[in-house]
Amino acid sequence: MAPGFLGKMRKSSAAGSASGTDEKSRRRHSDKKTADALTTVIQVPSVTTGDMFGSDEVARAANQHEQSMSMRYTVKYYHVAMIWAALMAAPIIMEGYETALVPNFFSYEAFKKKFGQMAPGQTEYTIPTAWQSGITIAAAGGQLIGLWLAPRVVNRMGYRICSTAGFVCAGLCLMPGFWSMNTGKPLAVFLAGELLLGIPWGLFQGITLPYVSDITPLQLRAPATTMINVFWLVGQLVSAGVLRGTREIKNEEWSIKVPMLVQYGWLLPLLFAAFMAPESPLYLTRNNQDEQAKRVLRRLNRDPLFDADGALSVMRAVNAHEKEQSEQMGLLGCFKGINLRRTEIAVMVYVTQQWVGTPLIFYSVKLLQKGGLSEEHALCVTIGMYALCILSTLSSMLVMRRVGRRTLWLGGLLFEITCLATIGSLSFFCQDGPKAISWTIAAFLILFAVVYNFTIGPVCYTIVAETPATRTKAATNSIARGTYIVLAIANLFLVPNLLENKPVGWGLGARAALVWAGTAAVCLVWAWFRLPEMKDRTPAEIDLLFENKIAARHWRKAVVWRDYELT
Repeated sequence: MAPGFLGKMRKSSAAGSASGTDEKSRRRHSDKKTADALTTVIQVPSVTTGDMFGSDEVARAANQHEQSMSMRYTVKYYHVAMIWAALMAAPIIMEGYETALVPNFFSYEAFKKKFGQMAPGQTEYTIPTAWQSGITIAAAGGQLIGLWLAPRVVNRMGYRICSTAGFVCAGLCLMPGFWSMNTGKPLAVFLAGELLLGIPWGLFQGITLPYVSDITPLQLRAPATTMINVFWLVGQLVSAGVLRGTREIKNEEWSIKVPMLVQYGWLLPLLFAAFMAPESPLYLTRNNQDEQAKRVLRRLNRDPLFDADGALSVMRAVNAHEKEQSEQMGLLGCFKGINLRRTEIAVMVYVTQQWVGTPLIFYSVKLLQKGGLSEEHALCVTIGMYALCILSTLSSMLVMRRVGRRTLWLGGLLFEITCLATIGSLSFFCQDGPKAISWTIAAFLILFAVVYNFTIGPVCYTIVAETPATRTKAATNSIARGTYIVLAIANLFLVPNLLENKPVGWGLGARAALVWAGTAAVCLVWAWFRLPEMKDRTPAEIDLLFENKIAARHWRKAVVWRDYELT
């Protein structure tokens, strides 16, 4: 057999009649006639021509053991890894809390009195729109700095030190906002505080997903990464609850400071958890700390069949193989060779989160009011919507391991486009139509949010965790998340113009849903041709499938064979 990878499609009927094959090979292909009818067969040659594990039977056995574990078995023996993944992903709750808190502050009466201005002829304090935009953009700018730092820091110092430093930085950066109202320029100091606070938030966004995927086994990787979406929603709900409670505080200054102080309630315990957390075994392996990596691997599970030496051999083999493709582990390495396609996928799934119409969820109260509901009813619908979103994300953990990522993604996009088209179409009749139309729009908005948090929301994190090469995982995640934040900044200017009435905005109101129906359709076309199915694939298999340039639509039925399995 010729050396190198053979990535072409083989029909079993052609395999059975192929000339020049020996009897044993013909018999092997004939037995697989039905199963391989639509299967991509990748033949991996011996170690001298590129077999990732070569003659290392220990590594091969460890790789097969990870793939063969059932979900029940994995949960029973690897729950320790899941607990540490949850603890190290918990900073996302803080970030979800903060990102929801600041926009709500702008409409918070006590905040407006302390930070706002009273225009001539008006009787109420307001926060100038320029300052609102500036504070929000400053926070996003800080996150971009943190994302830029994340791969550099984590590749040199590891995840534990990076997380610990992030918590210390967050604790210090909360101070400017806390004391800003006692200064001569409260809005300027508050803006500076948000810029600084954005840096540790960006750092956590850059390291959480890679760390979670590094320490969890194959069967738990999807549930563990899905937790991140749950934590975003939990943080937003906690923020709404805290603000609701602090409205009762009569002292205006403390009704603003208490929501900020609440963050220290979980910052200190999480700082201790980060200090005690196990380091990523992949990071330790890349830095030639094999004995420590084995200790961490044993610490993360209670599996009686687990072989630390075999797991270590797998990681070393994958690292060596990826190193042959690209030596670089930084941001530039994500755009070289086969890593370019992997970066494209990670970036596009985050782009889809913005282009599929998620601003409709964040601006739900305004959208529902534009659709004809009162403010009170719009708020009640929004609170119920967030509760359903958490339940739908938890449900997706169970469904994803059976259905897969690509199927959920494509199905979710189809549902989202349908909901968006319906909302946009109904909005043409809501002004003079019956009240039932407004409630129908509300129902479809809830359905849109629930489907999003069942599919696009959580599946994005799983795809971004599985797609990159292990050596460039942190860098790829930072690039993808950074793109998401840039688009979010653009939406700060686009969405108000779409929703507000003329002459302030463009007067589309709920009809803006049709705009996102169009962009979501573009994302659907891209996903059909470019998004592969990575369910039940180990990093070694994913590397081989990318290197052989297997079409995205064929990944689900692709089988990785080796020469010794076909002869």
